Amino acid sequence: MLARGITFNRSESTALAAIVFVALLPIAPLSPQASPPTTVQVAVRLQSSGDIPVAGALVALLDARDSVVAEGLSSDSGRRMLRAQPGTYRVRARRIGFLPFISQPVVLPHEGELLVAVETPRVMLQEIVVTSRSQCKRSDRGQDALGVVWDEIDKALRASELTIDDLSGFGQALTYRTQVAPNGTVISTDTTFFQIRKSRPFGAFDPDTLATNGYVLGDAVQGWHYFAPDEVVLRSDEFAATHCFRLVRERDRRGEIGVAFEPVPERKISEIAGVLWVDERTAELREIIFRFVNAGVFSQFDAGGFTRFTRVPSGAWLVSNWQLRVPLLTMRRSPYSGDQFSIVGYSENGGGILAGNRPSAKIADIPKKRP
Repeated sequence: MLARGITFNRSESTALAAIVFVALLPIAPLSPQASPPTTVQVAVRLQSSGDIPVAGALVALLDARDSVVAEGLSSDSGRRMLRAQPGTYRVRARRIGFLPFISQPVVLPHEGELLVAVETPRVMLQEIVVTSRSQCKRSDRGQDALGVVWDEIDKALRASELTIDDLSGFGQALTYRTQVAPNGTVISTDTTFFQIRKSRPFGAFDPDTLATNGYVLGDAVQGWHYFAPDEVVLRSDEFAATHCFRLVRERDRRGEIGVAFEPVPERKISEIAGVLWVDERTAELREIIFRFVNAGVFSQFDAGGFTRFTRVPSGAWLVSNWQLRVPLLTMRRSPYSGDQFSIVGYSENGGGILAGNRPSAKIADIPKKRP
């Protein structure tokens, strides 16, 4: 997802601009006496019964404390090269729709290819019973059903973070900005195409900044900036610590189960609330829908957005398209009734990845129904 910040200025009531933020952290130089630790490379190959390669799985080396030392996505042939210091590790494989697999200890360096036979039961999301109970901070115990669904979501989000090599098959991505009237008539539109390099084409602001400052900044005088979450934000400790979660199902989304999230009750700064929707049969993450809350006047006009995901041929996972939709407002000041806002249209800012010369999925309007 793009680092989505949108500015609205009263002096230009029909203009909104997308802003991209990039933060670079300084890297401390190594001491002249210091030398980098020695690492070795291991070629891991995952296969299931019948010698079938396990593609698109999250492959990790775990140390004695079960901490992840190295992680990557398995290729369409089930292979992944990992690098770590010499020692004893276990291989963990997480694939969407299945319970995790952890191997017996292996010693590095390892001569030749490390073949790992992965056999784990399927995750049965259809059998999960949804209750109205909500838990905050996502780490509370006693919520096994929520934990099962969230683990499937986490796999897709983590895989999307790591999907870089697969991007070379797409070539191009696009971003767009469209202004529409309240009745849906297009006022203006602008689309930009760009080449996808060896990096994810869309990303968001860092989780700590969003948790501290909120997702909507500004006011009617200075203008507004909007921000949306990406995979890093949704998986972060900061997001888990500032939101409550519960399982949901809806009649118009048959065959799906959702994890609804909203800010913790004591949180008063601008926030997001929404639902992450998962296919019950395949356990694949389909869509994230969100809206802005605690955002003053803009919370009254259904400002929000969505992100959709797709699986590429290798089995890896990535963002296919996203959209952020916010109102265009005019303000009239009255000495008797105070500031009065009226809507003159909407600005839709979004983007998507192109497969060949066609979008990987239709870039549609944000659903009108609130999550």
